[in-house]
Amino acid sequence: MSQKSNIHFDISERKVLLRIFDIASVLSLLYVVGMVFNFDYFRIDGSRWVWSIVLALYLTVFATIFELYNLQKAAKFEIVVQNIILTSSVTVLFYLLTPFYTPELPTNRMQIIYFFLSINIALFLWRYAYIVLISAPRFFKRVLLITDSKTVVPILEALQKSDPNYKIVGFIDFDQKKENFELPYELQRYSSENIAETVATHHISEIVVATPEAQAMTIALNNQLVSLLEKGVPIREYTQVYEEITHRIPVQHVERDFYRYFPFSRS
Repeated sequence: MSQKSNIHFDISERKVLLRIFDIASVLSLLYVVGMVFNFDYFRIDGSRWVWSIVLALYLTVFATIFELYNLQKAAKFEIVVQNIILTSSVTVLFYLLTPFYTPELPTNRMQIIYFFLSINIALFLWRYAYIVLISAPRFFKRVLLITDSKTVVPILEALQKSDPNYKIVGFIDFDQKKENFELPYELQRYSSENIAETVATHHISEIVVATPEAQAMTIALNNQLVSLLEKGVPIREYTQVYEEITHRIPVQHVERDFYRYFPFSRS
């Protein structure tokens, strides 16, 4: 069985990656088309570098507007296809209508079609590669849970069913009774005495706290989490993570913490 990679891209890193490779893929294919075929509307060279900058600017702006950098939508190819067509259509339209900083309209109008198709094909190929490679389950986010042994299995199943990239490697059991529940063999139970060492040893990229009972969070545990937070370790609450991944509210917490989900005024 092949060893699974621990590579994981954070949200900000993925968005930067998408922007850079969107631009690079489009310009690269346009360069190849210009070299191989009789396509002279858009050329990439030292005397026409402004053309590339304007195109990259339009592409980034409209890709943002049409949610090509929404990570949840960027992981679904059927949605990406629609957004790419919208983005490329508006980008090409604005590019053609921009004077001075873009090339003159070609006498052969078919070159506009080639220009439009090149942008679409470049984005389609790159985004498909992104979905298959970077959004694939082998790129895990290693997560440490802080919960009790009674609830850890339902939490594990709920999160990994919705997002296979969410790899829960173990949990800190705050239950004083230390009840013996049957746990999956790959799920490790760690001591709460030195969480920082556990995070460093097992390359934890995020800590998720699932303690619905306020008294379960001891002062010592809280101090360790504060220290890790100050060092830059992401620490999030389970209900927020669950809602973000599944777009639903964890029903087991609604009765107990209903006030969190009440639609308070935002004004």
